[in-house]
Amino acid sequence: MPRLLDYEAFCEDLKEVTVSKIMAKKKFHPNGLFSEQIFGPVRNFTCQCGTYYGVFYDGVECSDCGVDIVNSSERRRRFAKIVLPFPVVNPVFYDLLVDQGGNMLKGAIDQLMKDEKSVLYYDPEEEEFSVTEDGNVPEGLESWDRLDAIEKLVTSLATDMNRDRIQGWDIIYNNLDKLFTNKIIVLPPDLRPSTRRGGKTNQVVDEINRYYVQILTKKEIMKDTVVDILRDKALFYNFFKQLQRDVNELYNHILAKLSKKEGLIRGNILGKRTDFSGRAVITPDPTLRMDECVLPYVMVLELFKLQIAKKLVEINKFKLINEGIDFVDDCIEYVNPILYKICEDLIKDEVCLLNRQPSLHRLSMLGFNIKISMDSVIKIHPMICPPYNADFDGDQMAVYIPITEEAKQEVRDKLFVTKNFTNPANGSLTTTPSQDIILGIYALTKNMFPELSEMVSYKGEAISESMKEFNECFPDDYPLINRVVTGKDLIKILNDVKDRYSDDMVAEILDAIKRIGFKYSSLFGCTMSLGNFFIHGGAEIRDNIYEESDVHDQLAGISGDETTSLLKENFKYSYMIESGARGSWDQARQIVFSRGFISNFKGHILETPIKHCLLEGLTQKEFFNSTYGCRKGLLDVALNTGASGYLSRKLIFSCANLQIGDCEDCGSTDTLKCYVNDKKKAAMLIGKYHVNGGNLELITYENHESFMGQTLQLRSPIFCKEEKVCHVCYGELRKEINTRFIGIVAAQSLGECNTQLVLRTFHTSGVAVLSDQAEDDDMKQMDIVNDLSVASKLLHQFKNVDMPDLVNNLYDVYNRSRTILHVHFECIVAQLMWTGFTKWRLHDDREKKNFKFHSVQTVPSYESWLLALAFSNPKRSILKGIMYSGHYSGVMDQILMGSRIE
Repeated sequence: MPRLLDYEAFCEDLKEVTVSKIMAKKKFHPNGLFSEQIFGPVRNFTCQCGTYYGVFYDGVECSDCGVDIVNSSERRRRFAKIVLPFPVVNPVFYDLLVDQGGNMLKGAIDQLMKDEKSVLYYDPEEEEFSVTEDGNVPEGLESWDRLDAIEKLVTSLATDMNRDRIQGWDIIYNNLDKLFTNKIIVLPPDLRPSTRRGGKTNQVVDEINRYYVQILTKKEIMKDTVVDILRDKALFYNFFKQLQRDVNELYNHILAKLSKKEGLIRGNILGKRTDFSGRAVITPDPTLRMDECVLPYVMVLELFKLQIAKKLVEINKFKLINEGIDFVDDCIEYVNPILYKICEDLIKDEVCLLNRQPSLHRLSMLGFNIKISMDSVIKIHPMICPPYNADFDGDQMAVYIPITEEAKQEVRDKLFVTKNFTNPANGSLTTTPSQDIILGIYALTKNMFPELSEMVSYKGEAISESMKEFNECFPDDYPLINRVVTGKDLIKILNDVKDRYSDDMVAEILDAIKRIGFKYSSLFGCTMSLGNFFIHGGAEIRDNIYEESDVHDQLAGISGDETTSLLKENFKYSYMIESGARGSWDQARQIVFSRGFISNFKGHILETPIKHCLLEGLTQKEFFNSTYGCRKGLLDVALNTGASGYLSRKLIFSCANLQIGDCEDCGSTDTLKCYVNDKKKAAMLIGKYHVNGGNLELITYENHESFMGQTLQLRSPIFCKEEKVCHVCYGELRKEINTRFIGIVAAQSLGECNTQLVLRTFHTSGVAVLSDQAEDDDMKQMDIVNDLSVASKLLHQFKNVDMPDLVNNLYDVYNRSRTILHVHFECIVAQLMWTGFTKWRLHDDREKKNFKFHSVQTVPSYESWLLALAFSNPKRSILKGIMYSGHYSGVMDQILMGSRIE
């Protein structure tokens, strides 16, 4: 990294730009900022004068115009330099001095750089340097001015600091010769383009060129100045200040081009638009198999344009491939179906990737076999919506086509939907049924079809024909199911199926479930009538509840079990809720019984209830009061969604380097204490190893409930001694996740959940709920707190928190409404624990070293200075990279620097 300070070495062999003029005789000036002689030809293998052209002359220099005959891509690679008439302070070195010396040193250097009357002198009595602003120096004392003063001040300070072994000053002391520079690096012209649009006057120029032109113009003015600038102090300062300002502005502008969302890294290197991709609205197609999707004919023509054109040449429809491409373009423009059969044949063995934004986890991009239709939408299997978090109210998906055979094979092996049935976050099934399918299965297993009620013998038991049809969806060796199956039951059964059978068998079972679910929900023919919503006698019961004098009794009566029982018995459409297909009892109560009590913006329950239900309609006052909760919910979602995405991004950058290796057991004797307080936590520990009496034992599905109420000693990534986490410390989840980047998987698991944490609403539209609270505050809702802010605080502030507590606190916040495996929280915390620039777990004598928790904001800059550049303060990251050169060894540095990773 100290090479960043060394302009001289980098500029040594670069050609020099000497004039500010860009054009000369309608061509680029040979010594200007866009010179073909310096940066290479504008047209491939063609010199400026046209004497030489063609790849045959590759590497030759034109004897007439002096242009190298090379590919025009050289204009993206070749740098140049501007040589200044006198040195200026190196802006990188200046920032380094300010970073280490603080505001006092900055003030002194700025004074010496900007004020011609300023003088530096040394006071032997005080034993320190001082800067005078009026030019008056005490008699008999040695003094310095201009650049000599800056050099003397910095050299003296760096020498003292380095002698006292002040951290960081050794870099400054060892590079004092880089304090000044008289050379400016000129970026390749294709990185700072200048284009003309609509005539000579309308020219679009990258801002960076303006700074170069200013510097070159000042240089030309100084060159034409008769007076010796270096001897005349006033004249020197006049030009020096201007030149120094231009150099600093140039430097800051280049840094600004790196940073933020529109900068070079995030705007141009990351998130580029991809060739061979398309985008369209999605619709469900129940006839599809799990691993299929349907693409529009016009989209297939565009995505496979080159292959189709080649096929047309092969069958002698055209002689040239360009003619074939033109014909395909015409078919796209006029939606001509003449190429439909060719497209069908071409895509038989092709695969594609479907991606829905926001891409919150790896399941947001899955691979499919391709089918084709004349419709203008992408059709997908209805059961792949959960991993994408998709619905069909106008959602769009992007489609990408892998080009090479290696890429196609990787899609089939790693990204194919049938290879990703397990959710890495919690080990559950990703492709789950919902709505119509659940209703159909519920109606079938509850014997709602008289024609299927006859009893038959199946697997040695007497069951109804409808139950037999449901059981035939499963393999012969699967245990018989003879009960009413709700949505939750069905998902439990399918999770069990996933653990028992191969991926191909699971896909067949899911398709069978989808088929009979849609079939019997259609035959059931659920329709809703307004008249059937009314509950006879409901108004009297409601009035009796609201006659109670105590607000708490009213609240208990409206939200209690008796009201729910009344709805179950009398609500005509209760099967919708009981099956798990749609809705909740609380929603039904608000529609047909009473809206009840409402919370305001602050979470306080209003003492006046909304007595009417939505079916009857609300009074003006009731309607106004009921707007509180729903508006707050919408406002919170709008404000916090961005915060959720940024926290997810920081988590991923913090964990990018954490991988699982080939080591079976690192031999660590340290363990993480974990108290198992309920069944949910026990289930989230499945696949982990714990130490019991000195022996390693695996927590499995069969034995996990036996650990309830116990404190386990877990092997954990937090204590793993290997750079790449060993198998025992991570656990058996490694067999399911299909990747070695376990840190990314952990960060995505939390990040995908962050969006759900944006607003943990107290109930639908701010409806109040009962809670166990202190009597003096019993009319205030306690669950108004935004879980996202709690999670963010846990990942940024670490006052009086120990490592097991941090793991438990994160687990508790994220597992309130979702399920995330315990190991993911351990991976996150392992990345936050540092001693200096080394992860605490990797120290040989870590027992003797105290660790420090680093915020997810700062961890990327400890992992890799290049990784830190992707955030919004590139100057800070570059200075850190200079100061702590050699400390970084992250995998991202190797990737970004082009090293090969085994």
